[in-house]
Amino acid sequence: EQMGNWMVRVLHHTVRCLFVASVSFAQLEQSQNVQGIQSAEYARAAYGPYNPYYPEKPNLVEYGADVGDMEISNNQQANGMTIRLYQYFPFYSGKYNYTMISTNGYIGFAHFSDSAHDLRVGTDTDWPRESDPALIAPYLCKQRVDANTLTSSKVFYRLEMRSHSALSSAVSPTRGQCRGKLPYVQCNMQSDLFLDRMQRMLQEGVAGASVFRAEAALVVTWENLRPNIGRERTYSTYQLVWLTDALGTLSYTIINYDKLGYDAADLNGNTVTGRCQAVFNGGNHTGSVLVDLSVTTKERPSSLADRSSVPHVVRGRYLHRVDDIVRPAGCSNKTGGTFPLNIYPNIVNMLGQMTVDVNGMCLDPSTTYVLMIEQRETAPCDVLNAAVARCRLPKILDWGTKTVYLQPQSGLASDEKAYIGYIYFVPPTIDPMRLDIGNIHDWFRNPVKDDKEIVWYPRNFTSPQRGDRTMDVNNPSLYQITLGLYVIGYKEARDDAIKKFKPVHRVLARLSSHQNMGDEAYRWSPQKAKISIQQVEEWYMNEWERENELFTYRFGYLKLSPIPSDVGADASNQRFITELPTGLISSPVSLHWLWTARHSSFTGASASDIEQRKLFVKRKATEMCQSWFNEDGALPNFIRETETNSSCPCKEEQARLDIGRFMPHPRCSQIFRDVTCTETLGSRNCYMSAQNVQGAHYDSNLPAVHESSYSTHYGQVCCYDEQGYLMQTSYQPVIKIDESTPYSPGFPMRAYEFGTNPYQGMFEVPGLSAFHHDMMPYYLCCKYSDFRCQMFYWRRPSSACQQYEPPAIGTLMGAGIMTTLQKQKLIFNDPGIYNLLYAERTSFTPEVRIQVVTTLNNLSWSSPLMRPF
Repeated sequence: EQMGNWMVRVLHHTVRCLFVASVSFAQLEQSQNVQGIQSAEYARAAYGPYNPYYPEKPNLVEYGADVGDMEISNNQQANGMTIRLYQYFPFYSGKYNYTMISTNGYIGFAHFSDSAHDLRVGTDTDWPRESDPALIAPYLCKQRVDANTLTSSKVFYRLEMRSHSALSSAVSPTRGQCRGKLPYVQCNMQSDLFLDRMQRMLQEGVAGASVFRAEAALVVTWENLRPNIGRERTYSTYQLVWLTDALGTLSYTIINYDKLGYDAADLNGNTVTGRCQAVFNGGNHTGSVLVDLSVTTKERPSSLADRSSVPHVVRGRYLHRVDDIVRPAGCSNKTGGTFPLNIYPNIVNMLGQMTVDVNGMCLDPSTTYVLMIEQRETAPCDVLNAAVARCRLPKILDWGTKTVYLQPQSGLASDEKAYIGYIYFVPPTIDPMRLDIGNIHDWFRNPVKDDKEIVWYPRNFTSPQRGDRTMDVNNPSLYQITLGLYVIGYKEARDDAIKKFKPVHRVLARLSSHQNMGDEAYRWSPQKAKISIQQVEEWYMNEWERENELFTYRFGYLKLSPIPSDVGADASNQRFITELPTGLISSPVSLHWLWTARHSSFTGASASDIEQRKLFVKRKATEMCQSWFNEDGALPNFIRETETNSSCPCKEEQARLDIGRFMPHPRCSQIFRDVTCTETLGSRNCYMSAQNVQGAHYDSNLPAVHESSYSTHYGQVCCYDEQGYLMQTSYQPVIKIDESTPYSPGFPMRAYEFGTNPYQGMFEVPGLSAFHHDMMPYYLCCKYSDFRCQMFYWRRPSSACQQYEPPAIGTLMGAGIMTTLQKQKLIFNDPGIYNLLYAERTSFTPEVRIQVVTTLNNLSWSSPLMRPF
């Protein structure tokens, strides 16, 4: 009888091998120019219909010995087998260069407790008495490899890494071992093609995946596992693909479920030993996130194989970003409650006119969706596919985080669900996603060299789709569109209709047109284009406006966006554009180079032509400086408020410690990575008032203690030299001999750079109001004009620090070592509770508790612990 069973198993294995061979050779015949079984798969097109590697297992990526996998064919202990990852993979704010692969349906980074009856994680554990390991679990419950089954029952694993050499582009029919690494590591040309295909797989459902470049991937496949208890023939096959980038800062997971034959690990699917879970666990009670948040999955985990976060691609697939926290990607099957939106980019320009990609609910192409923005108007959305919506943001003149909601315009059909996310709006001065126009400093020189270059990523733009509203995000034709580079001027001008001054954004001209490239190479490589700033392709101002109105715009910004369909090269009578399509916006730049581009007489490249442009700019800047001097002099004197209530610290050390009143300047400080200011060259560090300067009102009929404060739109800027002393504007004409010895101190701002609530009117727009009223007058008077810089500093004298009152600083450290606010030093470590600080005009009195701490070896010492009451 044993001999008969053995013969049956051999015959079955032979038939299975013949079947696999026939399928493999059929695949091989379809690819004439590529050799090998794997090469037929790796050479697939970058886009097009979804073509699974295994037709009978459409959602699994390739696995097994023929693709270089190692295998686990025996039942292991709960903690699994440890393997080395050869680079750091980030997960839940940690970084791991190892993992433990378990037959119990997870990869882990710590051990379970030995006494655990079942596999419990997260809040179900009594941590720290009971271990709570960090793990990624596609299907966590006690399972085992079935050694007696006629089918293959194993756990396969391999590590795919980028190849060491880019010289060879041939795809080998066999996969050799990666040199210097263990046999489960693959780093050849096939690995490169596999990682590229995983990137495209992420793009199908993850907002922001287009900027992710996979450097390595761990592929683990659990094939035909069965419950740990019982004899029923129910099997599960599922797979985990964990990807990371070269720096180990971003990581994504792709979880594929082929079949799930049981819901729990015990007899007949009962839950005595725990229901199976699909979960990400950060470990040590840092948090847990389920793979799918729907009620159906909680009640019947095996239903994971029936649904998907990318339903337009395949069933049984779920995508997540897992580096700092676990973010669900793709679309959600959640039936109630709240769901976090995955938004890219989540830091955007407050001027709007750009797009963000959003993952939320599963989308219906026939339904209209909007992104509701807290306290602002909605953003219309286009459905790219069932998992990704692309929303066009309106202008949000605000600085800070806004709550957003993705909602369908279909009544109350989704009223029981809420898809919530957050977007951080910033001014264009510090926008990290702004249009790259080269060195910002060069745009403020006179003359500006005519050698500018713009850089952008083509996949920020999509062509409008007609007919089918769903889009293949990997299709190059989706991104082939004509773009225009526009010059937009900004000013705060009087509106006679509303009898107020208001912000004005006007499209002045189109400098050039460019064809957006959608090839696969441009998914990683940015597109670059040379532009000529002395030749305007099309003006949107008439002749009189170019001679007069143009000079009222002291500065502006560039915008790269699709050319509107009704404004082309043949639309010569189109003089005004009120709104441009969504696009990319640059940092604010001076527009003095545009003054000479309006006439052909200034467009020459000879030395005399360049000198003529320089002299013309100098003459117009002198006129505009005088005009600003008169305009600013007619406004209220704000220096008394900034100097009285926000006088600069005399030394940088004081400014650094005066938290709450001053902060590092976001553009002009070494602390921030984005240093783009040129108005304070020569200073080592600059600080600014942390909030709007508070004005003070005194009534002569009341005692001096009776005063009232009010919020203003003023701000203070303080700059310090290399010795840490405050720089003074009164020394500027003496010290600054030429441009090689810059001396540009800070100056008070009539318009606070962070803006003023409600961020809508004159002096209130973050960043832009400060450029119009404070920064650009500095360039007009000090950079482009001769002998006019003193006029600017008459209106913007630096703080003399005479009214500054430094904060009193006290410290407490170690075993009661104190420095009081009166600079007295003492040691006090008697156990008890004492008042730490008493202020007469506050109801908050912090206290300090000093207690004796005992160590394990019964040694003790006094240690102060802070506790507010």
